[in-house]
Amino acid sequence: MSTLQTSINGADSSVAVIIPSKPNPLTVTYKDLVTECSSFQHKLAAIGITNRSPVSIATVNSYEFIVSFLATSWQRGIAAPLNPAYKQDEFEFYIEDIKSAIVLVPKGAYDTDAPSVKAARKFNAAVAECYWDNVKKEVALDVKDLGQLKGHSKENILQAQPDDVALVLHTSGTTSRPKVVCHRSSQMSVIDVNVNELLC
Repeated sequence: MSTLQTSINGADSSVAVIIPSKPNPLTVTYKDLVTECSSFQHKLAAIGITNRSPVSIATVNSYEFIVSFLATSWQRGIAAPLNPAYKQDEFEFYIEDIKSAIVLVPKGAYDTDAPSVKAARKFNAAVAECYWDNVKKEVALDVKDLGQLKGHSKENILQAQPDDVALVLHTSGTTSRPKVVCHRSSQMSVIDVNVNELLC
């Protein structure tokens, strides 16, 4: 049974992602995407992210979102995308509800004490800025506060399993408290036919 990890062909040199930008768009092949996700997975493992670690991703739809989402699932963590425009109390609800190990925020969010950062601190979640480093040509994981991960040992690089929970989303909560909906890696693998669908 395929997973998010095994469904991407790392030898494929065709275009996987195009991110519009000026003066030139960022164009990434499947081969380069796999390399980037593997590199980011190593960064996550180095700070203690492992099987079932909830990783809240509070970035805009972007290449760094795609990479951090996939790398989290490869490391057997649980990706939890959050709207970066949420207010602090909204961030607090979702971070507390899933017990986030780390919250990924855009570049500059830590210095400006953004609502996502304040909420992460309240629940002792680690905070890292996640962005495209145009100098190094890679997705950066700039850890600002290790929070509950402080003192954690470096974790082994893991291989995603079909039954892993790769993604959690919340219901709309129009009539009651929003509830977590889990998506397993095997259920998510079909989206990798077109990685751009992660941006929809």
